[in-house]
Amino acid sequence: MKYFTLRQFSPYKVRMLLFVVFEILSVMFTLATVLSLADFLKILFDTETVVEQSAADSYQLNHLLQQFYLWLISFGKSKAIILFSSILFGLYACKNVFSYLGEVQISVVRSKVIRNIRNSLFSKTMRLSMDYFGHTRKGDILSRYSNDVVEYEENVIKAIRQFVIAVINVVLYFTMLLYINVKLTVFVLCLFPIIALVISKITRHLRRNSATLQQKTSHLMSLIEETLSGLRIIKAYTAIEFSNDRFKGYNKSYTRLRNKVYRRIDLASPVSDFMANCIVMGILLFGAYLVFNNDSGLSPELFITYIMLFVLLINPAKDIATAVSSLKKGSACTERLSSFLVEKEKVVEAENPMKFTALNHSIKYNHVCFTYNEKDVVLNDICLTINKGETVALVGHSGSGKSTMADLLSRFYNATSGAILLDDVPIEKYSIADVRNAIGIVAQDTILFNDTVFNNIAFGFTNATEQQVVEAAKIANAHDFILQMPDGYQTVIGDRGDRLSGGQRQRICIARAVLRNPDILILDEATSALDTENERLVQSAMNNMLEGRTALIIAHRLSTIVNADKIVVLDNGKIVEQGTHTQLYANTTGVYHKLCTMQQFAK
Repeated sequence: MKYFTLRQFSPYKVRMLLFVVFEILSVMFTLATVLSLADFLKILFDTETVVEQSAADSYQLNHLLQQFYLWLISFGKSKAIILFSSILFGLYACKNVFSYLGEVQISVVRSKVIRNIRNSLFSKTMRLSMDYFGHTRKGDILSRYSNDVVEYEENVIKAIRQFVIAVINVVLYFTMLLYINVKLTVFVLCLFPIIALVISKITRHLRRNSATLQQKTSHLMSLIEETLSGLRIIKAYTAIEFSNDRFKGYNKSYTRLRNKVYRRIDLASPVSDFMANCIVMGILLFGAYLVFNNDSGLSPELFITYIMLFVLLINPAKDIATAVSSLKKGSACTERLSSFLVEKEKVVEAENPMKFTALNHSIKYNHVCFTYNEKDVVLNDICLTINKGETVALVGHSGSGKSTMADLLSRFYNATSGAILLDDVPIEKYSIADVRNAIGIVAQDTILFNDTVFNNIAFGFTNATEQQVVEAAKIANAHDFILQMPDGYQTVIGDRGDRLSGGQRQRICIARAVLRNPDILILDEATSALDTENERLVQSAMNNMLEGRTALIIAHRLSTIVNADKIVVLDNGKIVEQGTHTQLYANTTGVYHKLCTMQQFAK
């Protein structure tokens, strides 16, 4: 936690220093205001005899205050009160000006730190490999952006600000209290450890409970996210009450733990307040004894000033206890943020990556193996060559490893062993961005954004012209239906493109891939979820896009890949057959022939 927090604040050392300086000046002017209280009392009540006795006092601070008093009273009592009030007004105004300047500095730091954390979280999310998202709840990730960041701001950044201000106040007030009277201040210091011990006992379990609370918060977010995603199924299966009961049960547990945490936090302040008041009573008794003892050097006026300073000290002292409690509570969200930001990135850039602009002769899978863990083998010793300009189709049962082969080529994962070679160079040696820029992907699960048609097609191409987008849409057989939409290419298509049909969404995705003008195409079951009419339109669009490009097609509908240059059959992560449709279908005992028979397809 300490390293994470210091790293977030390190770019703003100057502002933090200014914040400390302004707060010190603010407290100094507060001290000047309080120390003037003795003179104000004398102006109202004192006699000349007392003044002369005080002026002869050998106690330095008392002597300085008396000199200030004598200067004021030389103007006469009425004018002295007016002059004194003006001085107090000026001192208090300066105190507030410096306090405001300090708050401005820390507010800027606070806003920029939160901005940087959110930027770091988003950047880290973009860099993490896809397998991380396969075993992590979306709600847990979203919780870091929302709840954890809010908790960090409320319980760490605010606590640091509160702690710094409180320490400055306590140190300067105590310095002045020591200066006024050492004996009385030592008496106070002996009582403070008791408060610290009590507060420590109250906040002892805060860190562990806060960590559990953050985990429950992320689980709660996951339940909400899953419910929103599956709302159609929940309604269809009349599971509304079941979902309500599940959420209410977990929310009840979350609320109970939250109340437990905040009860401990809220208990710290009144307990410390009670203890501080007990100390004030002790100061009154012991201070009165010192005042009556002429050898103590403590005059009645300074004793009143001492009490005033100590009363002002109570709130900063309480703030230290409160800040420590908040930091303990905030340590849980800090650890969660830190653990996410240091999560290992499995797909990383080479130190000096090579440029990759286009495929010259071939893609080779050279004894490629891939596992998510030691037990879950997805690909086993894959050897395959895809020549430039070839269309290669991958077929097989679900879970046979087809999509994983495409994901490895796109650098979404790294092979566990073996290598993928682009023009006989391992793919890891190329720039990740260059490889991905050379590949166009059209998947079964269409990913569109709540934006205009134009922006969805031009996604990632900030300089795309309208003519380029229109040409891409024409190749994808999407231009005609786009023109029929209310605002044409500027029509907003809704969340995930919900305002479009399945075939229209798929053709928008194809247009997006066409606009990239990729050298390599990956078509991952792009027509499997479409009806016959839309399948024909999308297949026609894909045929237009395939011309002159190297393509890897994943298909369940075997009718769409009969013209492929090569068909590769996968079974349990291994290549069991390769060849053209005619060659493979002729083998009546082969896996491909069985797949064709099950689809009642033969040619």
